[in-house]
Amino acid sequence: MGLHKEIYFENEICDHLAAKGWLTSQGDAANYDRTRALFPSDVLAWVQDTQPKAWETLQKNHGAQAADVLMGRLRDSLNQRGTLDVLRHGIELLGTLPYRPLLSNPTLSMLVEPRPPSRNAAISAPSPQPTSST
Repeated sequence: MGLHKEIYFENEICDHLAAKGWLTSQGDAANYDRTRALFPSDVLAWVQDTQPKAWETLQKNHGAQAADVLMGRLRDSLNQRGTLDVLRHGIELLGTLPYRPLLSNPTLSMLVEPRPPSRNAAISAPSPQPTSST
């Protein structure tokens, strides 16, 4: 029996992400929806924090089923268009604004209003960091 087990690799990845500001905790796997391959609580918190008007419209249109509608549409979009396209262009639901899972800062920040801080700020796209040549 060797020392090479996937759990060590997984722990190394989680430790590295946590050191870079990602929010992780023991037991996160229990919140994972295997059918949709998503963390629904993270998706909902992200949409509610970053796009409250779109979330309100979705709740108004779908009531208690709003979260399931959003998760289903997100999963379908990922299946049909792929992760990168969904991250870049978001998803659309009838009667709502498009949901944008990736909210990266523009190069010229003076062109847009600043976003309020989010409890999920640690998972937003980081601004490009200048590299120094030595």
